[in-house]
Amino acid sequence: MAQAIFVWPRAPSREMAHREGAGDAEFKRIDIDALVMLQIMKHCKQHVPYQVTGVLLGLDIEDTLQVTHSFGHIQKGEEVRVNDEESEVYSYDMLRKLRDVNVDSNTIGWYQTTHLGQFLNDQMIECQYQYQLSIPKSILLVYDPLQSVIGKPAFKAVQLTADFMSKQTAARELGQSATDFTSGDMFKEIPIAIHSPAIIEAFLVDWALADPISTTTQLETLDVENQHFLERNVQLLIGSLDELMNEQRKLRDFEVQAARNQGQQPDRNRRDGRFRQVAAPRQLDTMILSQQIQQYCKQINNFAGDSFGKIYLLSNKPSGSASAK
Repeated sequence: MAQAIFVWPRAPSREMAHREGAGDAEFKRIDIDALVMLQIMKHCKQHVPYQVTGVLLGLDIEDTLQVTHSFGHIQKGEEVRVNDEESEVYSYDMLRKLRDVNVDSNTIGWYQTTHLGQFLNDQMIECQYQYQLSIPKSILLVYDPLQSVIGKPAFKAVQLTADFMSKQTAARELGQSATDFTSGDMFKEIPIAIHSPAIIEAFLVDWALADPISTTTQLETLDVENQHFLERNVQLLIGSLDELMNEQRKLRDFEVQAARNQGQQPDRNRRDGRFRQVAAPRQLDTMILSQQIQQYCKQINNFAGDSFGKIYLLSNKPSGSASAK
């Protein structure tokens, strides 16, 4: 049986891009319809455990980016790869059909599902870079279903900073890799606000307050035995630290070799290769690992902080109460 594969989205063409207000890429927040979040969650659930991507549609209104609709990219089996032409035809067809039913068809970004925050890599940065070249205000919406399992916000919106975009563009014009930037200069996270119709909000309020007297304290919510999330994050953190050490070792070897070669021509006839030319390691790889390590540390810190709070509450619970599971 064919299995679904992860399809990286292609940056929109000029016809697909919504270029209104392209000169100013600054906005304060993102309003996302609850329906969009449900669409992304459903798309993710249909292809578990594989990652999926899709297109975000909406409007750019002053200092707010409104996400009103989305649709997923083609997911096929391993035997049949999705080429760029087929993906673009599919996107055009979807946008045309959405426009026919009066749905916002302006492309304002893309979304990606992930697990344990593992979304930082070369392909993701390249995809977002191409998106922001076509649509300066475009965003990447990341959905991590495992975060919702432990009661944490599962969605986050990120964008490449203007400084990183300018340095990356200047370096590519010279045929080089971008340098002279830190991991903190790569991304910026943008606040998200969930928007729901008034009738839905009224229903939720009425449902939550239908019988407030029956609300009781349940110690089952203080469960601290589920440590698999923490263990996996620690394992990934250790793996990323090992990779970072390897990158630092490559940089050290390059500096040593460059010092040896200084003022001398490399001798191609030497079998030991003592004065061989060594390519400089990419700074971007180190910065990606640094960002990923920060992501793991943040997740561990949030999870551990909640666990300490639960332990404190359990240690001060009344003696006659039931024990938490």
